[in-house]
Amino acid sequence: MKYLIRIALAALALLLFMVRNAFSEKLVMETVELRAAKPFKPFKLLFIADVHRRVIRADLLDSPVDIVIIGGDLAERGVPLERVAENIRRLMAIAPVYFVWGNNDREVDEASLRQIFEQSGVIVLDDRSVSLFGNEQLKLVGLDHFAYKPDGFENAFKNVKANDTVLFVSHTPFDFWKVKDAYFADLLLAGHTHGGQIRIGPFGLFKKGSMKVKKDRIELISNGFGTTTLHLRLGAQAEYHVLTVRPKIEADK
Repeated sequence: MKYLIRIALAALALLLFMVRNAFSEKLVMETVELRAAKPFKPFKLLFIADVHRRVIRADLLDSPVDIVIIGGDLAERGVPLERVAENIRRLMAIAPVYFVWGNNDREVDEASLRQIFEQSGVIVLDDRSVSLFGNEQLKLVGLDHFAYKPDGFENAFKNVKANDTVLFVSHTPFDFWKVKDAYFADLLLAGHTHGGQIRIGPFGLFKKGSMKVKKDRIELISNGFGTTTLHLRLGAQAEYHVLTVRPKIEADK
């Protein structure tokens, strides 16, 4: 009997630990250098994905950034629009906000979400690119993956030129190989996988989130900020990211 009680207490302790992990988060700070045919002024970006049901704290950051990128799944079915609007207000108070759709976002009424975005000044990247900081050779490209449009990539990269410095964001990292195959980006950002969310040692449904610096690009897959279905985490801590982005002049290589 004592043995069973110990097992039950250990299971309860593990469950409480996983719940706590689901509602805590880690700020990950990195500096990256991107190729730049035309130098740009260094800037900081906040990348946050997979908010789902969570409330974003007003004091999320204690130092300024220049732009905020939401990597999808800002909401899901059952999340009150008032909470979404408040999360947006708090992010807009930090810096201009750019958004790509995730697979759960449209579980909330899309027209209502778009109205919140329009009223707040959020820039929605529906398979398109925008120039950053008035620099026509510094592009942010966003893909609406879960709209499943056959011309999504083509439209997203339509205005991107070969010598542009490109930041690419999609909700899912499974788009990265397509960018590498037919297009090009210097920095690729995604969430969606939650880092597996519940991992037993090295094993999980998906790989743990990470940043990989490769020969010609940098890939960041975030564990994400929130959870869905099971509000538990183990071995894949909730996180959000501040990247300091600097130019790497090609002549210096």
